[in-house]
Amino acid sequence: MAPFRLVAASLLLCSASNLYADGGFVSLQTGITDSQDMDSFGTPVKVNFGPNITDSLALEFGLLDMGEAGYDDPSIDFSEADREQAPVFRGVGSGTVSQQSANDDEPASSTYRGLSTIRPQGFLVMLRYRIQLLEQLDFFLKTGANIWSGDYQQTEITAQVDASGEPVVTQVKGKQGKASAVDQITGGGFIWHAGNGFAARAELVTTALDSQDFERVRFQLVTLGVHYEF
Repeated sequence: MAPFRLVAASLLLCSASNLYADGGFVSLQTGITDSQDMDSFGTPVKVNFGPNITDSLALEFGLLDMGEAGYDDPSIDFSEADREQAPVFRGVGSGTVSQQSANDDEPASSTYRGLSTIRPQGFLVMLRYRIQLLEQLDFFLKTGANIWSGDYQQTEITAQVDASGEPVVTQVKGKQGKASAVDQITGGGFIWHAGNGFAARAELVTTALDSQDFERVRFQLVTLGVHYEF
């Protein structure tokens, strides 16, 4: 419930900032995504905007498209597999593996089911606090809520050894769906003021996707873009 309380508090601050805000800002950024949990990543695009509550504190909203992220398929070890012994999946980073014993009609088999790809998109509500380091350079920290949803695709891979002793692998698309949740997002970065309200903005943020539809994953995003104060 903490992220929901943060969203509510931020909306109250937004209302109050109409009376006390010292202008506002908008920024557009893109960059790279990394994760120790997933194998492939898309290119993130982020738009931030909001009011400056004080000279140091800002209420920051954002639209975040993290791009498509996915898992590589696990490898299959047939070294000890035969009609009675199912192959073994190696490098299973997520998902589940089940085995079916041999019977009169079918040889033993192993089946992997897991997340293949997801494209998360989020609405961000954050508080950003900045510290002036130099006349034209600010350092900032921020934290808030990532209200996200994303279309995902699962995959299903079945491996077995046929009657002639040849490996057989069958891969089909699994469950499709849309996952959503509210997770914390935190980060920090630098704003270099070039003049006339324009600035360059670089930041690192980290957030998680914690959904009942798949295992929890965490992302780090490094972005660079243009920031404008008005």
